[in-house]
Amino acid sequence: MKITPAWSFSNLTFSQIESGDTLFDWFPGVLSVNVQNSLEQNGIQLPLLVQAIQHSKYRLVDGFKRFSWLTTDTGVFAQEKQETLLPCFILPESLPEQETSRIRLETLPTSSENFSGVYVSRVIKMLQESGYSKEEIAVQVLPRLGQKPSERLARQLLDLHEMLLRVELPESMLLLGCEDVLPLLKFSQSVLPDVVALFGRLEVSGKKWRNLLQLLDEVSRLRKISVSDVLYLPEILKILGRSSLQSPIRYRLLKQQLEIWRFPELSDLQRKFNQGRKSLKLAPRITLESDPYFENDDLTLTLKIRSVEELRGHLESLRNPENSEKVEVLWKDLFALL
Repeated sequence: MKITPAWSFSNLTFSQIESGDTLFDWFPGVLSVNVQNSLEQNGIQLPLLVQAIQHSKYRLVDGFKRFSWLTTDTGVFAQEKQETLLPCFILPESLPEQETSRIRLETLPTSSENFSGVYVSRVIKMLQESGYSKEEIAVQVLPRLGQKPSERLARQLLDLHEMLLRVELPESMLLLGCEDVLPLLKFSQSVLPDVVALFGRLEVSGKKWRNLLQLLDEVSRLRKISVSDVLYLPEILKILGRSSLQSPIRYRLLKQQLEIWRFPELSDLQRKFNQGRKSLKLAPRITLESDPYFENDDLTLTLKIRSVEELRGHLESLRNPENSEKVEVLWKDLFALL
């Protein structure tokens, strides 16, 4: 039976607690407003977790956000800080680093699946250096971080950590989950700064970001040029250089351009369809759409109406258009694209 050294409880002063020289501030951030209000009104009710070190000092193991908030000017006043005693659970100095790490893992919220992918990779690396094997990381650690227990995923996260060490990341990228940062592994170290810079310009995440990375990689392979070369093509530079564009519009234009290069035949069909539809000169409240991939034999005609008279007008314009012979040819050309 394994014997665990006994914990103790004590009230410590701010000056006794070391929060900087510690490996356990895994997920930096700020407290919610509700927690800040609670601290102002009630102080710390849930004890901090610390570990004894030399010279009557203690290193912080859990409670970093609360401790940081209390030690800033937005918290209690300086004099009150010196006099305030903080309730703490104390781990003994003799406790091995790996055991302390296991305890830190248990303090993580079990309901969260939104841990930063960048920070998760850093935690995985730190745990490996403290003695965890890849198998232990997969089975014991990853589920606590909202990830599936996979040795392959553990290896990928370790590779990601090594790759990102050489790149300056924007703050917004630190908010991305593992699913959004792992696709960066498909890119070489040399082009990664340009990919990271692209993220900073677009400010998108989730499926949109992952789809864009996939397109970027496929265009690079199809054209047999590097991803950086793709991003420096005139068409891309023009889109990224327009400072007046809002992020959603910039993203849409960039995705459209990449799709034109990735699916040239499909893009040509879409171009011909758009030209033919424009030549029909349909009424403003009549729209014509095709299947996005031109795999369906049907076209979809939509009529927007506010009255029976408007409906009659739409039907009449479709039945007896100007230049009916030319319009009939246009319709045949559109159906020929399907």
